[in-house]
Amino acid sequence: DDMKNVGEDRMTDSFGGSTLTPPCSSVQCNMPECQAPFEKKEDGTCCGYCWAPDHVVGLDRHKATKSMYEADLCPSAPASCRGPGGGAQCFAPSCDEGYEAHCVPGACCATCQYKGF
Repeated sequence: DDMKNVGEDRMTDSFGGSTLTPPCSSVQCNMPECQAPFEKKEDGTCCGYCWAPDHVVGLDRHKATKSMYEADLCPSAPASCRGPGGGAQCFAPSCDEGYEAHCVPGACCATCQYKGF
């Protein structure tokens, strides 16, 4: 225990100051200017970022993107899978050989099940 603060690996100097390198000291930021309505925000990250509140730049996170991998809800999906506030978003599972997409009772989305299931 007496050797914790001795030598090159010590964490404080003789005055009690930290000898650790600040975490962002070697990070080089190339922050472009933020276009309105975005503004630069710095909140403990190494580099700032452009940000705007949702009420200024709204995004419907349930329908913002379309994917060729989207799939329908299971036919027997419970009501909780449909909303309120937007339903579950399902994607076609990529099943290994010997498995197939299958809806189990009470599931929102299909999962891979052994073909003999």
